[in-house]
Formats: sequence, C-alpha cells, structure tokens
Amino acid sequence: MSKFIITDNQIEELKPYMPNVDESINKGLGGFLIDLDDLIVSKLEFFDNDYHATDTSNKLQKIYDEIYNQN
Repeated sequence: MSKFIITDNQIEELKPYMPNVDESINKGLGGFLIDLDDLIVSKLEFFDNDYHATDTSNKLQKIYDEIYNQN
C-alpha cells in the first residue's frame, strides 16, 4: 500500500457519501481515486433530471481534484 496525502477535513467531508472511506484509503492513491470516481458517476442523486452535475457531485469532484493535485 502506498501512502498519499489526504486531509482529515477531506475524509470528514467524504464520510457521508463514502462510508467505506477508510477502507478505500487503504487501497492507496490509485484505488482510492477509482472508488471516489465510481461514487461520483454512479449515484443518480448526484445528477439532476437532465444529467447535469449537482452541488453534491461538484463538491465530490472538487475533493477528488484536490487529492489528485496534492499527490
């Protein structure tokens, strides 16, 4: 397992949407980012009726981008 940079705040922001965040972190950066991406694109509630991103999906995408850029 490779270590990567993720803040406590980012973890706390993800927990309501990704209850297995700690397990996912243990997969390393690549596995974690795949899990987060899968979450973002798979939940219909993260998109409006026209399949546009909602505030929630934008928030999760921002966290994804932050973690990617931190590492």
